[in-house]
Amino acid sequence: MKRLFLLLGFLALPLTATAQSAQYPNKPIRAIVAFGVGGATDVIARIVAASMSQSLGQPVVIDNRPGADGIVAGNELVKSAPDGYTLFFGTSTQISAIQSLRKNVPFDPIADMTPIGGIGVNSFFWVVHPDVPAKSLKELGAYGRANPDKLTVGSSSATGSIAPSLFATAEKVKLQVILYKSETTALNDILGGRIQMMLITGTLAQQVRDGKVRGLATLLPQRSKALPDLPTMAEAGLPPFPGIPWMGLFGPAHMPKEVVDRLSKELLATLAKPEVRTQIERQAMELNPLSADGMGALARDQVGVWRRLTQDAGIVPE
Repeated sequence: MKRLFLLLGFLALPLTATAQSAQYPNKPIRAIVAFGVGGATDVIARIVAASMSQSLGQPVVIDNRPGADGIVAGNELVKSAPDGYTLFFGTSTQISAIQSLRKNVPFDPIADMTPIGGIGVNSFFWVVHPDVPAKSLKELGAYGRANPDKLTVGSSSATGSIAPSLFATAEKVKLQVILYKSETTALNDILGGRIQMMLITGTLAQQVRDGKVRGLATLLPQRSKALPDLPTMAEAGLPPFPGIPWMGLFGPAHMPKEVVDRLSKELLATLAKPEVRTQIERQAMELNPLSADGMGALARDQVGVWRRLTQDAGIVPE
């Protein structure tokens, strides 16, 4: 009889899980962001979270966990229960590039996370402090060669570290890369003249329009509507950047399919709303909505791309 009760209890587990999934969500959802407040990922995550909160009927609350190129945030996610109540607005830095940037990452971002959907591709712009006389990337290279050890670059992402290192190799200049937990902190230092250059996202494009920093080029293969006067890398006479600085939504591994499907459906519906698209495009993000399968395929494919980029840039995992 005892064995029968155990068997019945075991058989009931899938039914219980299915019932819980059917009721999902019935409490607030936490969404982790691996960057500080005010940067592009944080701003876009809040736009998406606000819209999804309405359609899901529960608050989607942003939890900023910057540090260690995303290890802090990623570790927080993978330790969470796979019930759909802890999500992660992840980027190429924390998922495709992290194992090429850091030693002893305590999780496998591909195996230990569940892709839910893709959001888009972040625009990046090369900017310098106004005291730097360069008005193009080629002039920046010439300035760097004439002034060894004077160029410092601020970075809070894989793109922000690797692209300048590739530039330094191509132009035969020395750069000191300084890592920051948030893009806004790095911006404060370039505005104050403590660093000379950085790659900003479209969220900070107004700083270029206001003349507080000088824009030199965009990193993406086409000119951006946010700063249309800035040339592409190819137009600036340098090789295009092959990495994709994508952003997507993830959960822990082993999430119920019903929950993943619901979240993926709501994410894609959110990104189809004209008002949401307008808000995101104002941040100079190139929208690229992807299904859960599409996001997973992109994340996996980009692991090898970022590995090669890191090696080409001469970056040794820390």
